Amino acid sequence: MESESETRNQDLSIYIHWPFCRSKCPYCDFMSIPKNDPREFNEVENLLLKDLGNSLKELKSPYVKTIFFGGGTPSLMSAKSIANILNFITKNYRTDTDIEISLEANPATFSKQKLREIREAGVNRLSLGIQSFQNKNLKFLGRIYDSEQALKAAETVAEVFSNYSFDFIYGYQSQTMEDLKKDLTTAVNFGCSHISCYQLTFEEGTPFFWSLQNEKIKPITEAQEVEFFRYIQNFLKKFSFNRYEISNYALKNFESKHNLAYWRYQNYLGVGPSAHSRLIFNNKKYELKKLSDIDKWKSNLYKNLPTYEEKNPLTDYEQLEEIFIMGLRLSEGVSIKSLRLRFSEDILDPILKKIDYIFDKNLFQKSKNRIKLSEIGMLKQNSIVEFLFN
Repeated sequence: MESESETRNQDLSIYIHWPFCRSKCPYCDFMSIPKNDPREFNEVENLLLKDLGNSLKELKSPYVKTIFFGGGTPSLMSAKSIANILNFITKNYRTDTDIEISLEANPATFSKQKLREIREAGVNRLSLGIQSFQNKNLKFLGRIYDSEQALKAAETVAEVFSNYSFDFIYGYQSQTMEDLKKDLTTAVNFGCSHISCYQLTFEEGTPFFWSLQNEKIKPITEAQEVEFFRYIQNFLKKFSFNRYEISNYALKNFESKHNLAYWRYQNYLGVGPSAHSRLIFNNKKYELKKLSDIDKWKSNLYKNLPTYEEKNPLTDYEQLEEIFIMGLRLSEGVSIKSLRLRFSEDILDPILKKIDYIFDKNLFQKSKNRIKLSEIGMLKQNSIVEFLFN
């Protein structure tokens, strides 16, 4: 019989990547394909289940803690397929009695009946990608619905689910502080227990990046970034929302367990085209990535060939860097004790010395036990990690 510690070491979060959406947003750099073909949807739904089964076979008795359907737009999936995937996991693997099962949804892709079917299939947490309730901002962001549809979708989610999150994008030219206030007020009034606020970024290869390069659009100033960032925290704090990660706020006990698994550098399995994983094999941590080419991913599954494009062991230094990349996003920061237990002084001490070197620049809140970013540090997280590891 396995000990509790052995069981905990096999804790696993599962991410299911649905690769299709109705329309590709101009800021999106995720692997997603604009399509509305029921036959291909059905084919990929069946292949996701096969990919999941094949991937789980490689792991030793995983204990599944969370499941997340992301994309793309997984609210386009059939409720039957969602149920088949969840039934396969719960029948064949150990799961928490209070397992968190989340699904991302686009406001233009479901009815109340469809949401009820998704809930009955086993999903108990809904993440609604609102992005804004304002028509001018929805148009700028390339969303496929208007303000009225966004409000109706939020109302439907609030009726069907007791645990749900609203996602917003902020920090672009057409948006005013009053717009942001209206969006957050609407979310709070719906009784939302979790709110994600992501600053707009211009990712290479996206239409927005091209527009930025060609001066069709301009980014907001650093002063505006700080103003938006502080406003969101101060506003949501009044309604008992705690910022537990740079972009995520939750009422007590409503933090996203699945996303916390990423940020705490726990084991997670990604299933579906382009999905990433961090898994332990033979006491070594590996980074894995599924095939990005959906046709090759399909073909390999039909031929019973592996669906990984990459499967690389991570060095201790690479793991330490990833722990800081993810862990410094959290308000709780990174545990110094756990770092010392895991890494040699040769690897760890140079990083800690660099932190001491820039400590007086008000970027860190360092205690005896943890390394945390200050509010100013959170705004410069990427630059700080780059300094520490380069």
